[in-house]
Amino acid sequence: MAHHHIHHTHGFIISSRASGEANKMLTVYTRELGLVHAMAQGIRLSKSKLRFTLQDFSYAKVDLVKGRDIWRVTSATNISSFPLARANRDSVVFMSRMSALVDRLCRGEEGNETVFDSLIQAFTFLDDENFSAESRSALELHTVLSVVHALGYVGESDDIVYYLGGDFDHDKTNKLLKEKKSIISHINRALRESGL
Repeated sequence: MAHHHIHHTHGFIISSRASGEANKMLTVYTRELGLVHAMAQGIRLSKSKLRFTLQDFSYAKVDLVKGRDIWRVTSATNISSFPLARANRDSVVFMSRMSALVDRLCRGEEGNETVFDSLIQAFTFLDDENFSAESRSALELHTVLSVVHALGYVGESDDIVYYLGGDFDHDKTNKLLKEKKSIISHINRALRESGL
């Protein structure tokens, strides 16, 4: 029997769909391998330990093996399921929008640590019951900006450069909200030009 190399990586579950009787096909954004589609076998059985670890919008340590035509999850350990963010409808909308953006922009198996870290940082912020709605909309802009910039879709133009690099903070919040219109149009233009 061929020996398969196990890849240990941190991953964020972007989405999943049922496959067969008890399996799920997961879309996982990983720190090292980028976007990976991986089969989790038996995960829909009530006895499956991975059921909760690998639910949508969860952050986990994931072990993956590349099969002949697909990746398989061999094991996973929960890091965070962001329970407070998950309990807030607006935060869930944010998480699903960010997930959809990454799913759309990240092609194939190409890791981008900046994108990964921006996402996890954003969801960690959201996972705080005192996080305000105003901060949330600024954080969403900041995260989108970081992601599209890290993937090379927006350049270093003056109005954008201030927000990039470093962590999200309150000064940025206020400035981001003031500049919201121009930033959104900048991002939309970048994405249009990229043909995505």
